[in-house]
Amino acid sequence: MRRRNLTKGMAILLIAACMLSGCGSAAEEEEQRPKRKGRFKEAPRETGGARRAEEAENPEHMGNEEQSEDGITPEQMELLKYNYYVELNNDIIDVMDSVGYYYEVVDDTEEFSLLPDTGLTYGYRVYGKNTDNLDDCVMLADMEPDYGELDAMVKEMEEPLRALMETFSQISGSHDYADNQYQKAKEYHAVIYANADAFAAVGYDFVDAIAQLGNERTAKEEERLKEEGMLINYNASRAISIGRAVLDEAYNQGVGDENLTELDLTEIQKLHDELVQVVADFNAATEDNDQLVKESLSNSRPFDGLLDGLIDALEWTMKQVESGELPDMSGSGAPLGSLAHFSEVLGQCIDRYNSVFVE
Repeated sequence: MRRRNLTKGMAILLIAACMLSGCGSAAEEEEQRPKRKGRFKEAPRETGGARRAEEAENPEHMGNEEQSEDGITPEQMELLKYNYYVELNNDIIDVMDSVGYYYEVVDDTEEFSLLPDTGLTYGYRVYGKNTDNLDDCVMLADMEPDYGELDAMVKEMEEPLRALMETFSQISGSHDYADNQYQKAKEYHAVIYANADAFAAVGYDFVDAIAQLGNERTAKEEERLKEEGMLINYNASRAISIGRAVLDEAYNQGVGDENLTELDLTEIQKLHDELVQVVADFNAATEDNDQLVKESLSNSRPFDGLLDGLIDALEWTMKQVESGELPDMSGSGAPLGSLAHFSEVLGQCIDRYNSVFVE
């Protein structure tokens, strides 16, 4: 599995985020997948907005749909399964990040060997993952509704994903490896080396499929919001979708912060211009008291300028590209001008969307 970091942010959900789809052989696709340095964990928001969230929590509001013995309607079950799969998507990207960071310290060979002169300690930015959600998804994979290839992929990657999750938990829970000549580290390496490629072969396809499903749900929901005149909700959602499209464009060009100056800004500029207009429409809608009442909002600044900050973050990134200099990623935070910083701001916008329109 190649060293890379992925951005968690390409689907839209309730309780639980986009990569690319390619062609050619699996080996060719793996070689062509670029690194992606920026990352943020997308806080969930569901494509059905506040209305769907309320319905999922209150079956009596769902109308006369048939309910199962435990009171869950087919629509609720579909939403439940989708949200669990999106949470699994987030876990997958976390594990991919940990694999990437692991191989910044350890040589990608069968025999355990620390890379020389990295200045990094063993276990650098490797984090463990609880397997509870994986357990739930494995169970849901055999339940209706049928998610086809997604169900099959959950089952196929269960074993290598579980092994990596548990091993990274063990690595992150101890820091005395040098005291025993890295004996435990050698044991952990055998597990990681044996499972990383098998996990990645399915994991990337799962992320791609979730991205496609999320994009379809988002487009339908935004269409509904616009038709119903929910202009504050619509423009907030649309701004986030444009932010995701920016990251998609960079990813599809094979560009991350490590080669940011190679980014072609042609499509990015178009997305920037659309984002500016959408945020202007959002701000105008929040200044209309009747619109606030229509959408049951009492705060005329529900995003506290976060969407304007998303524009600023994108413009910083574009200026960084135009400068011909790469962002300094050596620190612990995401610097202005990096895709990582843009991702973080986008994540904040998604968090706020959830708190305003979903929770």
